[in-house]
Amino acid sequence: MIFKKTTVPFEKTGLFSDLISDFINQSQDVKPFLDEFPNLESIQKKLQNIDSNNRVHLVKTLTQQYEKTVFIDSNSSVCQNNIIKLLDKKSYVITTGHQINICLSPLFLIYKIVTVIAYSIYLNKKIPNYRCIPCFWMATEDHDFEEVNTFNLYTKTYTWDHLHQDAVGNLSTKSINPLLLRIKKEFEQTSNGQELYKIFYDCYSKNNNYANATRSLLTKLFGDYGLVTVDGNAVNLKRLFIHTMKAEIKSNIVFNSISTSNKLISKKYKPQINALKSNIFYLFNSKRSKIELKNNDFFSNGHKKKWSKVELLEEIETYPERFSPNVFLRTLYQQTILPNILYIGGPSEISYWLQLKQLFEKQKVCFPFLTLRSSFLILPKKLGAFYKRNNLKKTDVFLSYDYKVRKMMNKDLEFNRDVLLDNINIYFSNIREEVEKLDGFPVASFDVFQTRTQKELLKLESKLLKFKKNQNRDLLNQLMKMEEKVFFNNIIQERNKSFIFYYMKYGVSFFQFLIKESVIFDDKYIILDEKE
Repeated sequence: MIFKKTTVPFEKTGLFSDLISDFINQSQDVKPFLDEFPNLESIQKKLQNIDSNNRVHLVKTLTQQYEKTVFIDSNSSVCQNNIIKLLDKKSYVITTGHQINICLSPLFLIYKIVTVIAYSIYLNKKIPNYRCIPCFWMATEDHDFEEVNTFNLYTKTYTWDHLHQDAVGNLSTKSINPLLLRIKKEFEQTSNGQELYKIFYDCYSKNNNYANATRSLLTKLFGDYGLVTVDGNAVNLKRLFIHTMKAEIKSNIVFNSISTSNKLISKKYKPQINALKSNIFYLFNSKRSKIELKNNDFFSNGHKKKWSKVELLEEIETYPERFSPNVFLRTLYQQTILPNILYIGGPSEISYWLQLKQLFEKQKVCFPFLTLRSSFLILPKKLGAFYKRNNLKKTDVFLSYDYKVRKMMNKDLEFNRDVLLDNINIYFSNIREEVEKLDGFPVASFDVFQTRTQKELLKLESKLLKFKKNQNRDLLNQLMKMEEKVFFNNIIQERNKSFIFYYMKYGVSFFQFLIKESVIFDDKYIILDEKE
C-alpha cells in the first residue's frame, strides 16, 4: 500500500470551532477549562501523583465480561494480560469511547481506536516505568438506535432493522442476520473482503448480545495491540458510582456545575451542550427512559413509574444497575472506575469535556488530559490526478466548491482577481496622494470612483467565469463527482464512509498504516493521497 502523506493545520480546514482551534493552539482562553495541556512532561508528572482505588473491582468485572464473550479465531490473551496488569498501580489506560455502531462505521470510529493505540505505543516507549494500556469504552447503554444502525458502503446505505427501547448493548444479535445476508455480495469482490465478512458474521452470530459481539469484533481486529474493551453497564461497576448518582438526585450536581462552567465559556465560545436538569436514565425491563422531576416527585414516562426522592435514593442504593448516566454523567462514571490518564476524542467530545472540569473538582475525581483523535482524509488516486491536471493542490480539498471552480477556470485565463485588486489598490493609493494635494477637491468622489472600479473588476471576473463554465460543463461534472469521494452529501469522508472499503483493498495493513501515521501531540489533519 502506498499513500503519500500531507498534513494541514486543523484551523486551515474550516472544520473546527473557535473553541477547538484555541484548544489546539493551547490558548490561555482555554486553560481555565482543563488542568494542563497534554505533552510528554505533563503526563509523566501527573502519572506520579494520581491513582485509582477501584482496580480490583474493574479487573474482576472485565475478566467476567471477557469470559462471556465468544472470540473468533483470535487469541484474546494480549488483552486479558493487559486487564491483569491494571492491578498494578503503575498501569494506566489511554481511553477513547463511542457508540457501538454497526460494522464499526463510520471511519472516524476507527480513527479513534488507532489513535489510542498509537498514543499507548508512544508513551510506553517514552515512559518505560509506567504501563499505558489502550482502552475503548463502549457506549452500550445508549438507546438511540438510529445513531448506530446504519453504514454506507460504496453508494449504498445499509440498515439494521430492529424495534426496541432498550440499551443497544443488551440487544440480541439475531436480528443482524438479514443485514449480513444483504451485504455479503459486496464483500465477495476481494479476498480481504471475504475475510472481513467472515469476521462480521462470526462475531455477530456467535455472541448473544451486541455488546459482546462488538468486543469480539474489536478484539479480532485490534487484539494484537492489547486493546481493552469496557462495558460500563455492569452491576459491580455501577456500585462504585452509587454515591455520585445519589448526589445527582439530591443536589443536581451536573446542572449546577455545568451552568457555572457555561457562563464562563459563553464569554467567548458557544458551549457544545447546554446544562441539563435530568442526567440519569432508568434502565429496566428492556427499556431505557429518562428520570425527570416534577412536583417533588421523580418519574420515568417510559416505565410509567414514579418515586419520591427517598424511594429513588433507596432503589439506587439497592439496584444501581437499573440506573444509567447521560453524556455528561458518563464522563464522571468513566473516570471513577478507570485509571485513565488521557482521553482521546473528536472535536465535539473535547468541546463538552471542556465544560466538565468544575464538576470533576467538586466530586474529587481526577480530570484527565484531553487530546484530539487523528483525522485522515483519503484521496483516491483519480482525485489526486484530477487535482494535479486542474490547478488544484491536495490541500485545496477543504476549500469551498466555488473556490475550486474559480481556481480551475482561472488556470488558462491567467486572471488572478486577488493580485489584480492588490495592484489596483496600490495604483489608487498613489493617485489618492496626488488628489489630496488639490485644495478643495472632493476626495469622497474619488473614493466612489475607486469602489466602482473594484466592483466592475469583480463583474468582469464573474462574466469570464460564467463563460469558462459554459465551455467546461464536463469538467465541472467531473469535479462534482470527485467532491462526492470526500464530501458525500456534503459530509466529510470520515463521517459518512466505512472502513470496510479500505479493508477490502488493503486488509490489516490499512490499520497498521493508520497507527503508524497517527499524530502524537501535533494536531494536524492528515491527507493520504492514494497511489495504488
